[in-house]
Amino acid sequence: MRKAKFFGYLATVLLVSMVITLSLASASDVAQAQPIEDREFEEWYSATMTELESAATTMATAIENFDCTMCEAGARSGYEAATAALDELEFYEVSSEMQPVKNHLTLALENFKLGCQYTESGAMKYDPDDLETAAGYISSSADHFREIDALGLVPPTPVTVLNRLQGALGQAVQTLRSTGTTPTASPTPTPEAPSYEAIFASSGLLVVAYLLLRRTR
Repeated sequence: MRKAKFFGYLATVLLVSMVITLSLASASDVAQAQPIEDREFEEWYSATMTELESAATTMATAIENFDCTMCEAGARSGYEAATAALDELEFYEVSSEMQPVKNHLTLALENFKLGCQYTESGAMKYDPDDLETAAGYISSSADHFREIDALGLVPPTPVTVLNRLQGALGQAVQTLRSTGTTPTASPTPTPEAPSYEAIFASSGLLVVAYLLLRRTR
């Protein structure tokens, strides 16, 4: 009787152990499936964020130092990085859990790209309207990056430097408008064609000079 109970307990323990082992193995498989599906996307995402942060920092620093040349270079770099990222993003397949990150990232990149475009043109022309438009797009880009941060699935986005860039753009707009230094294209003076009166006068002088020369001879 005791042996039967012992074997019964032993069988129960073995059964429970098997169930626990299978459960842990299943949980491990599920945990590993997510990184396998999204790992490449996350690595690419981190590299992309580094590029965008670098470009945004360059633009913000340039605007704060009134360096238009550096601002144009940073804006061009950011525009190219965002354009390349949007093209590459289409080829990444992500899990359903990661899909919201991809959706917000698409919108963030599109807005950042336009922000860079208007920042470059505004810096080239000292145009407060273009710089104000750029600030709006940078603000929208930062909003979508905040949504990504709220999901907590990927490393932090460059929201801080985007806020700094937006502030620098806003300050530049105020400075240009308050000082009234917005340049306007000065038209190149077009040489005026000689009038008919001038032509006749010149011809008359030549005739008189010719007659005088003949008389002196």
